[in-house]
Amino acid sequence: MVAFAETSRRRSSNRRVAAVAIGLFAVLGLVGCSDGSSADANFEGLTSGQRVYDRTGYSLDPAQTADIQRQLENLKSETGADVITYVRELDADSDDTLDQVEALQQRWVSTAGIDQDTAGAILINREPGQLDEARAGIFLGSTYDDGNVPRDEQEAIVEDVLIPPLRDGDVAGSLTSGIDRLRSDIRNGPPVTALDRFADGPGSTWLPWAGSVISIVGLLLVAALFRGRAKSTVSRQSPTTVRPDQATDAAYATALVHRSAQPSGMPGTVLALAAADALTFEPDKKPGKFDKGTVRIRLLDRTRARGEVQEAVWSMLADRAEDDVVPGDELKKVARGPGVTKNLVDTRLRAGGFVADGTGRRRLVLAGLGVLGGVVAVGGIAVATSGAQAMWFAVMASALLLVAGLSTAIVYSRFSVAGLDASRPWEAYRDGLKQAAKDDDESVDLNAALPDIVALGLAPAFRKRLEAATDPGSDTPLRAFTSPAGANYAAGDPVVLPWAAFSGVFVSSGSGSVASGGGAGGGGGAAGST
Repeated sequence: MVAFAETSRRRSSNRRVAAVAIGLFAVLGLVGCSDGSSADANFEGLTSGQRVYDRTGYSLDPAQTADIQRQLENLKSETGADVITYVRELDADSDDTLDQVEALQQRWVSTAGIDQDTAGAILINREPGQLDEARAGIFLGSTYDDGNVPRDEQEAIVEDVLIPPLRDGDVAGSLTSGIDRLRSDIRNGPPVTALDRFADGPGSTWLPWAGSVISIVGLLLVAALFRGRAKSTVSRQSPTTVRPDQATDAAYATALVHRSAQPSGMPGTVLALAAADALTFEPDKKPGKFDKGTVRIRLLDRTRARGEVQEAVWSMLADRAEDDVVPGDELKKVARGPGVTKNLVDTRLRAGGFVADGTGRRRLVLAGLGVLGGVVAVGGIAVATSGAQAMWFAVMASALLLVAGLSTAIVYSRFSVAGLDASRPWEAYRDGLKQAAKDDDESVDLNAALPDIVALGLAPAFRKRLEAATDPGSDTPLRAFTSPAGANYAAGDPVVLPWAAFSGVFVSSGSGSVASGGGAGGGGGAAGST
C-alpha cells in the first residue's frame, strides 16, 4: 500500500513537470511567432506616405505597386479620398473581412492623421496556399457612405469589381478596377442602369397612368363577366340528413354539389354495390405494425347492380378481376380518378341542361385578366423600386386585378340556372351530414348514408364513427364491410373488415457571399468572397 502511494506520488510529480514543460514550450512558440502575425493582424507598420501594402510578398511586383500608389494619389488629388490598400494571407470569411477592413481604415486614420470622414480602405485576404481564393472588403468614411458611394454600391464594388479578378489570382487588376470604380462613383454617383433611366423617364410620367388604366379596365371587365354568371332561383335550403331521393346515384349527387364528376364518386358507387350484396370486401394485405392492411373485392351478383353508373362500375371491376377477385393494387388504380363514372355523369348533366354553354371561355378570360394583372404588378414593382414612386398605385390596382381575376375564374360556376336549382337540395344534404359529423348526439344511419358520405368527401369527418362501426366487437357492424351470410368463401362467422383497410385503398386523407454594415466611428463598408 505504501509502495503504491509512493509510485503514485512520483507519477503525479512527473506529470506536473511535463505539463509545465509543455506550457513553457507553447508560450515560447507563441512569443516567437507573434511578432509578425500580431503586427499583421493589427496593421502595424503603416506609414503616412505609403498607400499600398503587399504583405504576401508575391501578389504585386514593384511596378504594379508603384502604379497603384500613383492611382491612389491621383484619387486623393481629384476627389479628396484618402484610400489605403492592403493585401495579405489570412483565412477569414466575409464578416471577418468586413470587421478587419474597418479596423484598417481606423488604423490608417490614426497613422496618417487624416479625416476619418474622407478616409477609405481596401483589404484583400488571400487564402493561404490558394491563388484563386480570397476575400475582399472596402470601408469608406461617412462623406462617401452617406453620399455618392452608399452601402449597396460598396457591395457592388466588392462583388462586381474586386472579386472577379481575384478568382484568377489577379490582385493588381482587382485593385485597379476597384479604384477606377470608386473614382467614378465619387464624381458621378453609382452607375445608372437602363431600368433606372426608364424609371426616371416613362416610369415617372405616362407609365403609371397606363398601368392604372389597364388595371381598372380589367377590374371592370372582371366585375361585368362575374355578374353575368348564372344564379339559382331557389333559395338555399336548411341542412338535413334526409336524402333528397333514393334513386340518384352517389356519383351523380356529388357531381351536382361540386359541379363536375369527382374521383370520390367511384368509391361511393363501390360501397353502394357492396350494400346491395353485389360485391363484398375481403382482406388483401395483412395488417402490419403501422397499418390495418388493405382490401380486395370479390364480385358476387351482377343482377344486384342498379342503374347505368353501378353497372358500368361493375363491368370495369370485372375487367380487372381474376376468378371474380379484384386485388388491392388494381383497386388503387381505380381510385385515382372518376373512371367510367365521368362520361356517364357529364352526359347526364348536359342532357339535363345543367351545364351552361360558354362558361369555359368566360373562365379563361377571367384567368387571363388575372394573369395580366400579375404581369403588370411584377413590372410595376421593378420600376417602382428603381425610384418611380408613382408606379405604386398601378402596382396596387394590378395586384387587385390579379386576385380578382384568378379568384372569380375559380369560383365561376359552369352550371346553368337549372343546374344550380337542381343542386340546392343536395347541397343541403351535404351540409346536414357535415354538421352531423361534428355532433356526436345526432344519429346518422351509416348503412344508408355511407356511399354518400364517401362520395361527398365527408369520410374524414366521420372517421371515428366509421372505425367504431367496423370494429369486430361492434353490435351493429356496417353491412358493406360484413361478408354476406351463406357466402361460400366465408368460413364460420361473418368477417368484419376495419374501415382503415378500405380507406387505405379508396379514401385519400457553396457560393460567394457579401456582408455589409456600418462602422462604429461612422461610415460603412462591404466585404465578399470568391
